[in-house]
Amino acid sequence: MVKLIDGSQIFGTLWEIYLEAFSPAERRSRKDLIDTMELKNYFFNGIKFKGNNCGLVGFWVFDEFIYIEYLAMKSSTRGSGAGSKFLEHFKNIFGKRKIILEVEHPVTNMQIRRVNFYKRNGFFYNKGSFIQPKYNEEIKEDVELNIMSYPKKLEKEELAKVKEILFERVY
Repeated sequence: MVKLIDGSQIFGTLWEIYLEAFSPAERRSRKDLIDTMELKNYFFNGIKFKGNNCGLVGFWVFDEFIYIEYLAMKSSTRGSGAGSKFLEHFKNIFGKRKIILEVEHPVTNMQIRRVNFYKRNGFFYNKGSFIQPKYNEEIKEDVELNIMSYPKKLEKEELAKVKEILFERVY
């Protein structure tokens, strides 16, 4: 069974997972993340599976869609089925709402595996990569991303609207 835990209750544990899972170019500063957690439409939660804290999810609830900004499992729990169980639980919470997430453009084996993981869990890969706006201007690394969507692939106009909303409200 999967359970979401308010991230403010276990922030230290989640911060460690966050630092391990995301490169400096992909993450917010500690202060920025804490400030973002104060917004009414942003949620930063721990993921508990079979009684163990095994990961984190940071997501935005917009009228147009749900956006998963961060999803990471502890390295020790990867391959346990916890990530798939979480996505199943998450999709059940939001019913047939459109769910959006970003993945790195799949070049390395790990990036390809990540895209395939989401595909196995019902997400569709939408072509049309873009460079992620910087969370921190001091980081020079560019991150090339693509949008994945559930429960269907996005039409060209939908994809453009999703990117517009992300650029205006998230970055």
